[in-house]
Amino acid sequence: MATGFHANLDLPPLAMMPVPHLMKLIPLLCLSLLASQSAKAGGPDCSKSMTGAVAETDPFMKGGHEVIFSGGFLYSPMLGGHGRPVLNYAQSDLSLGWMLTSPSPLFNRNWLRGNWEGLANVFGAKVTEGPDGFLGGARALMRYNFVQPESRWVPFCQLGVGGLGDDVYRHRDQRVIGSGFEFTLVADCGLRYFFTKQWAALVMIDFEHISNADTASRNVGVNAAGGTAGIGCFF
Repeated sequence: MATGFHANLDLPPLAMMPVPHLMKLIPLLCLSLLASQSAKAGGPDCSKSMTGAVAETDPFMKGGHEVIFSGGFLYSPMLGGHGRPVLNYAQSDLSLGWMLTSPSPLFNRNWLRGNWEGLANVFGAKVTEGPDGFLGGARALMRYNFVQPESRWVPFCQLGVGGLGDDVYRHRDQRVIGSGFEFTLVADCGLRYFFTKQWAALVMIDFEHISNADTASRNVGVNAAGGTAGIGCFF
C-alpha cells in the first residue's frame, strides 16, 4: 500500500532539507547521498572536505576589498631631530584596499601565514603645533596581513609612498617644509580586531617622512611618529 512507502524507505538526513536548500545543492546531491551512506557504514568522515568552501568567505581572499577610515596624531621631530622645529599635526585618512593574494604560509612558516594587500590612500592634516597650515595628498601602499585561520586578531605592516600639497612653506622663517609640493614616505605597523565578519577596528603606530628631495632651497624635512585608530569594512 502507498501508505507504507514512507516508513519503509530509509532516506539520508539530507533528503529532509527544505526544497530551496536542495535546489542549491543539486550539483552535489549524488555525492552527498553517497557520503551519507558511507558514514553509516563506518566510511571516512567527509566533514573536512567542506573546509575549503567555508574558507571562500575569508575577507582576505584574493580579489576582496576593504575601505578604511582612520585618524590620529603625529609628532615631530623624531629620528635626528636636533635643530629641527616642532611640527605636530592631526591627520585623517581614507583608504581602499585590494587583496592581491590569498592567505598562505610565508617562507614556508605557518606562523608567518598571511596575504598581500595593495591600498590607495588619500589624507588631510592640520598642523596643531608649529608653523600653522595644512597638508593633504595621496599615497600608494603595500600591506602584509598576518592572517591565522579563525582568528579575530590580524596584525599587519605596511610601506607607502606618495605626494602632498601644503601651505606651511609660506612661513619663510622655517626650513622644515620648503615648497608647496612634497614627497611623503610612510612605514606603519598595526593590529585589527574583527567584531563581525565584515567589520574590524584597527590601531596603528605610524612613522612618516616628508621632504621635497632638495627641489627647493629649504628642505630640512619632517620625521614624524604617532598613532592612528580607525574602522574598516570588508566587501
